[in-house]
Amino acid sequence: MTRISTYAANQSALMDLMKAQKNMFDAQKQLTTGKLATDLKGVGYQAESLSASKAALERAKSYEEASKRTEARLESQDIALERMSDAVSSLRTAVTSKEGDYVMHQVREAFYDITASLNARHAGVYLFGGTRSDVAPVNIDNLSDLVAAASSADVFENNDRSPVVQLDQGYTLEVGMLASDVGGEVMAAFKRIADFDAGPNGPFASPMTAAQDAFLTGEIQNVISALDNLLVKVGENGAKQTQVENLKNSHMDRQDFLTIMISDMEDADMAEAANRFQQAQTAVDVSAMTFSTLNDVSLLPYLR
Repeated sequence: MTRISTYAANQSALMDLMKAQKNMFDAQKQLTTGKLATDLKGVGYQAESLSASKAALERAKSYEEASKRTEARLESQDIALERMSDAVSSLRTAVTSKEGDYVMHQVREAFYDITASLNARHAGVYLFGGTRSDVAPVNIDNLSDLVAAASSADVFENNDRSPVVQLDQGYTLEVGMLASDVGGEVMAAFKRIADFDAGPNGPFASPMTAAQDAFLTGEIQNVISALDNLLVKVGENGAKQTQVENLKNSHMDRQDFLTIMISDMEDADMAEAANRFQQAQTAVDVSAMTFSTLNDVSLLPYLR
């Protein structure tokens, strides 16, 4: 009977020791990681909510990054569009001039600015090429090439599909613009002026002839129309910039909210964990001492 009761006591003390060691290990792990558990099983009934919240957080991060990349592209487009607007403003001034030499000088300067802007790249992709990236959207370099073209429309190589990005669940935004849409009117004006300059009534010189003056007077409204078109594009791009900024801020706010929610579900209370660790350590010491004492039980001291 003594052996049975001693054995039972030893087993009970051993179980207490093992339980205390596990409690101490769990508390120590929480102190080290700052988390209640290292897997979903450890958070119990909140596992499904935690998993869904983490997935939502990753989506918000992904959409925020997409918004940042889109912001950068739209900023590059804004710079290019503003440069084109300035070039067409200079062209408008030129066609109202009575100095023929100045006219063609300004026309060439504006042409170079327009073509350079229409062929601008961002992150290795043509801004105004649509979804096409193998060739530049405008395939000419100077006014003589434009004169040789059958029409101004022939100089554009962009396709008719603008890039689209997904910036939220179920929400996409068309971010690209097409060179033919943005620069079509002004390129047509360039061709008319260049064709006239190369034709029988050219070249433009000072003083201008009556035919030259009449031609430029008739071209003024076309250039103004081209400028209005560009300013509309600038406004459209600006509106998209505002949309993207709002979406980015929304994704950042969502991340902050989800981060707090996830923290509430999986982060350990460090003060509480430290207290549990101290209690578990004390329990381990007591259990180990008890187990050791029971293992040393012997009749020898009583037989002396």
